[in-house]
Amino acid sequence: MAKTNGYPRKAGYLVTALAAIGPSLTGAPAEAEMQIGAYGGANTNLNSPVSLHKDALSDSRNVDWEGRSFQMPPYWGVHATYWLNANASWGVGIDYTHSKAYAALNFATDPVYRHLEFTDGNNLFMLNLLYRFGPLADGRLVPYLGLGGGIAIPHAEIKLKAFPGQDTWEYQFAGGAAQALGGLEYRRNDAWSLFAEGKVSYSHLATELEGGGTLKTYLWSPQLLLGFNYRFGN
Repeated sequence: MAKTNGYPRKAGYLVTALAAIGPSLTGAPAEAEMQIGAYGGANTNLNSPVSLHKDALSDSRNVDWEGRSFQMPPYWGVHATYWLNANASWGVGIDYTHSKAYAALNFATDPVYRHLEFTDGNNLFMLNLLYRFGPLADGRLVPYLGLGGGIAIPHAEIKLKAFPGQDTWEYQFAGGAAQALGGLEYRRNDAWSLFAEGKVSYSHLATELEGGGTLKTYLWSPQLLLGFNYRFGN
């Protein structure tokens, strides 16, 4: 897998890119509606198999992963959505989520690992297809559903006891990702709204180790989040 140095330029590039390419992709009229938003919340992770191969060292086991969403750096995300018009049911969007995964291992006694985390983000970049239902409560409540696919760029933090001078500590393009989501938007006025959302993401993580070797796993991450949107262009 290719590696990337430094923190990805997330939120600004995502919103700018969608604003630039949205009309050309959809052929939508000028009255199309655009939403941009930010959110916080919490994620957890289901246990998953982890496979390690480095030189003569191999280790395969199931690992429990913790989210620790309210510890620094916290869980957060940004998104942008493009609707054909103010009343359109279908839209496309981009979504960046910063979630985390800590291996629940006793590193003092573990025979293999000194450290195993994806905690400066299991960073997920998604392209979403969204459907919103007819508004409720005098137009203030809008339920919606969505499906998305994209890539995972985790910050791999892996230290092995057998290789003390070869710690892996970097961002990597690790594999594909997907998500399903559903939520409820509350429109406070013509421009601003609040939303609550639940989603489940899947990320395939195939990370390269410093000095050679690989660590492979996948993460199923249920998430609950609250945020706000700003709407314009309708």
